[in-house]
Amino acid sequence: MTEKLLNNERKTFSADAPAKDESPRITPRKKWRERAVLVVSALIYAAAFPPLDLGFIGWIGLVPLFLIVKDMKWTRAWRAGFLWGFVGTSASFFWLGEIESFNQPFAGLVLFIKGYLPFFNGGLCLPYVMAAVLGLFPAFWAMAVPLLFRYMLKPVALQLEGYEAESGFNSFNRAMEIFFVFALAALWCALEWIRTWVGTGLPWNFLAATQWKNFPLLQICEYTGIYGVSFVMAAANVSLAFTALNWKDSFTGKAKYRRPFPLIITLALIMIFIISGSRSMLRYGRGKGQERLVVSVLQGDIAQCRAASDEEAANALDTYLSLSELAVLTKPDVIVWPETAVPYPYRSSHPLCLDYRFKLSKLVQKSGIPFLIGTIDFEDISPDSELTPKIYNSALLISPEAKIAGKYYKAHLVPFGEFVPYGEMFPFLNQLIGMGRNLTRGKSFAPLQLTARAKAGINICFEDIFPYVSRNEVKEGADIILVLTNDAWYPQSSEPTQHLANSIFRAIENRRPMIRCGNNSASCYILPNGIIEDTVFVSDELDRKGNKILQVTKRGRGIANFSVMFNPDAPLTFYTRYGDVFILLCWMIFGSAAAFSILKWRQKKNILMSKF
Repeated sequence: MTEKLLNNERKTFSADAPAKDESPRITPRKKWRERAVLVVSALIYAAAFPPLDLGFIGWIGLVPLFLIVKDMKWTRAWRAGFLWGFVGTSASFFWLGEIESFNQPFAGLVLFIKGYLPFFNGGLCLPYVMAAVLGLFPAFWAMAVPLLFRYMLKPVALQLEGYEAESGFNSFNRAMEIFFVFALAALWCALEWIRTWVGTGLPWNFLAATQWKNFPLLQICEYTGIYGVSFVMAAANVSLAFTALNWKDSFTGKAKYRRPFPLIITLALIMIFIISGSRSMLRYGRGKGQERLVVSVLQGDIAQCRAASDEEAANALDTYLSLSELAVLTKPDVIVWPETAVPYPYRSSHPLCLDYRFKLSKLVQKSGIPFLIGTIDFEDISPDSELTPKIYNSALLISPEAKIAGKYYKAHLVPFGEFVPYGEMFPFLNQLIGMGRNLTRGKSFAPLQLTARAKAGINICFEDIFPYVSRNEVKEGADIILVLTNDAWYPQSSEPTQHLANSIFRAIENRRPMIRCGNNSASCYILPNGIIEDTVFVSDELDRKGNKILQVTKRGRGIANFSVMFNPDAPLTFYTRYGDVFILLCWMIFGSAAAFSILKWRQKKNILMSKF
């Protein structure tokens, strides 16, 4: 029998042997059919994110990709995964096309694209540039599918019989089947983690973000971070694909029906998470806290796609001063302005900056209320120094005496918007891209003392999508997470909603209330269980439970006072204390599966080589 298998294998590898099995599998018609399915399924997967926000698609979005690539060669599977990732990312990041080519995040990259690809519109091209990078991650996941599928689930003797024998086999070892499902889920999470750190990182629109309104499930983030939700979702996708294959084979008579144990175990795991999460939601729900802090959030709705000028800056200053005067009347504990509310530095000798400082200081002293403002700030150096001061995207806490009581400098900068990646190592890049400035990243995560009892960890711009920023701030004593952002660069798309969807995980991971102050939308108060408690705009209409409908993503100008309940010196969560331990577990699971597959591959190779 073994000799027969070896003869078959020799024929398969012979240079003169016709590829009987291969030709029907890779006909041009089938290739185009597969590509069409990949494109359509990727577009459907993108619909799981805002604006369509069809979160249930996240549970089935990977199934078509898995079914298509499971029997492919790993090289073809990689290409299929890249196509799927490229299309899906292009669709979900379409809002990048709104960017105009002047003075905004990614401006340098847009100008670079226009300079070297003049036939493209820079803003419209940017989603595809992003997609080409982010598409690599599903490509490597897809590449692993056929390798693990073959070497983990199929006996070596069966592999020696050839493709026809392999394709009809589904009597997998049940324990190995479950291991395979969890290995692919672990790999998906590991790739998401890599995406957080490679280059400057972009943990935006992870698989878990499709469930940003599924609050009971999200509570597991207290232990696993966002990756725990991605894990059970990826496992559910692969388990569903297995179940579909099983049903298909039993319906066509190829094999007997088998109980879908991977799906059963995955569903049991999800139910445990949801039941446990429901209890956590009550524990961290409304009114849970010893102290109260009233935060007045100002949303000025200042357009960003405009020509920068002194007049525009003066208008922005007047807008926020007018809103502040109204906020002062409500006597909050602190008044918050968004990121770079006024596009001029607070501490500068420019006449408009002097006016900015004078008017705001006068209002602060008159009201006796501390202000937290987002602004550009400079390094403190001697006036006689010949050094160029470092520039920071910052948040300044102004005391009731109009003195700067605290500073936070943004730690995670936007590439091509706030700095040129590797510009210090390769100075020619600064001239090539011509952004005009390079901000410096802050190094401290120390929270700001808003009041005698309340300390806030500050996130600026998109820092709230990076788990490590909030986690480090809470470890250093933050009672509240306070986000200053400016999504007005995207005045019509769903970018602010996507930003919010990726942000709420930080509140759950650290079990701290979150306040978001945006320039034009998504200013809100988020409870430690992830539920949005209050917003700037509230509809007069009532939902089915009799509560007013929160219009969290409504654009416009307004003020809101958020009554924030918090516990000073609250205990740290498992995730805050230990970080991404779950990712270490994922690497161990996938590493074990990879090691097992390599051993099976070597076993097959040794059998073949022993007869030649």
